[in-house]
Amino acid sequence: MPSESAALTENPLSGAPFERLYETGIKGELEKREVERKGAMQTFRAIIGAGIAVLVMESGLTFQLSHGASFMPDIRLAVATLAIAAVLAYLPLRGVAAKTKRDVIDALCAPLGLTYDPAGTAPMFDAFKALRLVEKPDDSSFEDHFAGVRSGCGFALCEARLTCGSGKEQRTVFSGQLIQIDFPRKFLGTTVVLRDSGWLNRFECPPHLSKVGLEDPHFEKLFEVFGDDQVEARAILTPAFMQQLVDLEQAFNGNHIRCAFTDGSLLIAFEAPDRFEIGGMFSTLVDRKRVESIAGDIGAVFRLIDSVIPA
Repeated sequence: MPSESAALTENPLSGAPFERLYETGIKGELEKREVERKGAMQTFRAIIGAGIAVLVMESGLTFQLSHGASFMPDIRLAVATLAIAAVLAYLPLRGVAAKTKRDVIDALCAPLGLTYDPAGTAPMFDAFKALRLVEKPDDSSFEDHFAGVRSGCGFALCEARLTCGSGKEQRTVFSGQLIQIDFPRKFLGTTVVLRDSGWLNRFECPPHLSKVGLEDPHFEKLFEVFGDDQVEARAILTPAFMQQLVDLEQAFNGNHIRCAFTDGSLLIAFEAPDRFEIGGMFSTLVDRKRVESIAGDIGAVFRLIDSVIPA
């Protein structure tokens, strides 16, 4: 496996190295998965056809029972028939999509020395909850767990969906990425940075921390900072770093970014759309843009880490 220095010198996510990786290691696998996708599409059409046939039978039965008054079956029955057919029809395509995504991500991660788990768990999730970077959920699900080393610092990332309540009362309280970056040194205290939400911040702030004033009034309007070491907090949260947080939100198409410096780790949580997806299954898989999209997502993670690790 290539060393980290080699991975940084020759970035396999862009340029000629990406072209070689795609042509020699990824394209052939996509061609194999494309054969599976076409077979799954045949199954999809067959099941949808069967669902329509059942709907026609339901219409005929309705016509008989209504003595010719109506062909339209009960709307709930018709919707249920089509919904069941659609779900059953898409399952084979979903399976091919999952295998293709794993193939592509594994191929992109290998030269970078990254590990990938489609499920996995959130890094330091208890700390994220204790520091109120995320709301304590009633239920949680995690996917797309990455781990590795960048610029000598270990990191881990996953996508999370957290919900509270159940049934009709269930609501999503967080959907986005959770990131842990190990810093080269321990922190003396704990510092939490939250997007300014006015008076609600006093409920979000961990109870053992106190408010820290920022030197730049522009960022003080955007963020609330809490910590137990005022001197260290101000030393860490320079205007340059605070601008990086704003830039990260924009780069990841996210919002409500928040982070914490605790022990020797930087924890970042931000709400953002799903990443690392292979795309729709109703067109050919042998498409470079599918791979470029995932490579771009992994590259964005590296740029995020580079932007916050001290030089």
